Amino acid sequence: MPKNDLWQSNYSHAYFEALFNNTVENCMLLLDEKGTIISINTAFQHHFGYHENDIIGKPLYTLFINDDIVLGKPANEIQKVLTTGQCSDNNYMVRKDKSITWVSGESIKVKSDDGAVRILKIIQDINVQKKSQDDLIRLDKLTEKILNSVEDAIVILDLRLNILSVNESCKLLFNLKFKSGSLLNFGEILLKRDVSEKLIDSIKGAARSKVGFSNLSIEIGTPNKEKKVYDVSCNPMEYQRDDVQMVIIFHDITVHKLLEREREDVIGFVAHELRNPLANLVLCNELMGDLVTDNDREAMKDILKRSKNNVMRLNKLVTELYDAAKMNSGNLKLDISTFSFEEMIWEAVDTIKVLHPLYNIIVTGDGKVLVSGDKHRLIQVVTNFLSNGIKYSDGQKEVMLNITYDKDAISVSVKDKGLGIAARHLPFIFDRFFRAENTQNLEGIGLGLFLCRQIINAHHGKIWAESQEGKGSTFYFSIPRR
Repeated sequence: MPKNDLWQSNYSHAYFEALFNNTVENCMLLLDEKGTIISINTAFQHHFGYHENDIIGKPLYTLFINDDIVLGKPANEIQKVLTTGQCSDNNYMVRKDKSITWVSGESIKVKSDDGAVRILKIIQDINVQKKSQDDLIRLDKLTEKILNSVEDAIVILDLRLNILSVNESCKLLFNLKFKSGSLLNFGEILLKRDVSEKLIDSIKGAARSKVGFSNLSIEIGTPNKEKKVYDVSCNPMEYQRDDVQMVIIFHDITVHKLLEREREDVIGFVAHELRNPLANLVLCNELMGDLVTDNDREAMKDILKRSKNNVMRLNKLVTELYDAAKMNSGNLKLDISTFSFEEMIWEAVDTIKVLHPLYNIIVTGDGKVLVSGDKHRLIQVVTNFLSNGIKYSDGQKEVMLNITYDKDAISVSVKDKGLGIAARHLPFIFDRFFRAENTQNLEGIGLGLFLCRQIINAHHGKIWAESQEGKGSTFYFSIPRR
């Protein structure tokens, strides 16, 4: 061998020996062509816990987990190295204490000085990196599951308003066909949905200033053409250095807004209805003060009667409001007893006759049966039906009440020949505070029939009405006899 070649050979051998023995992170094994371990370096001993006498002479598969041995991975690796000259892999390996660790490895076919084939296997223990990667994957999956379980619509944007991630609620709200990695601009989506430009301007402003916003109330059209109100917030977050992402959250507050409007309507409505009797009472008190001075007893009696009527109106309004609030919150409790249905009907009829002596209430049918229920609440229903028949009679003086029953249920109908109800209003007459257009000038706040429905429902019965505008109405209820 020439002197230069001899020097090169000695230099390469010394370099390899220094690398083999002194590396800290690269664990090395030297195998023969059958895959038997013939040498290990210090780094391998440190990372895997084996000493030379523990592992030299053992087959490579000693370091593999059982599942990989069954799959033939060790044998395949050796065969591939011998065939192609090299092989790389990522898999679990077993330490001396039987714990497992994830490694990244590369195997190379080499020849010794005597020409024997050897396999040099270089391994890096990347278990910490693997665990971190797995944790990140699990965290991403958990985050995705959490986002998709949230009812609020959530979208994550970059500073150009491109969508990075979106949950299922947001996909449904904006009818998005988004897949991870696709380029979809959220600003363009908002413009297509014809929502307020206030939202787009606010998001763009947050992107420029990297300062978020909250409690922005926006009306958005849904895919099924509904209009809903959302409370929108935006939170810019620094995901990585110089990488800011914006989390936009849409919280549906439509129901809250409707309830808020309903409360405002109710307060205004009640205030309006209470104003008239209160004003009359104030006037009556002033007049009575003057009459006391004049000692006019006859006029005093008339004013006292007017004052009493106004007090009764106020009491009726307050009672209906109290009952409506109690029933609407589910706190209606029935006082169940067994009573004669006919006697209950006549008690209600007599009450109305005293209040309206000029009207003729005609009772037909047979109610001579015992019924289990809340007698006083059912009287409330019957008197309400009769009162409405008189109130909306349009000058007609007759109201007809009919009773029918079978072995299971008993029914009542109250018929008048008065104003009647328009077909478009009929489905809503049992709703709270509903007043038909042709009855706006008549006394009442639209709670009577609502209370009737709640009472009959509490008795597990049915309530309904038939009407023709200008020709009168018939109101019905039916309850089980027991």
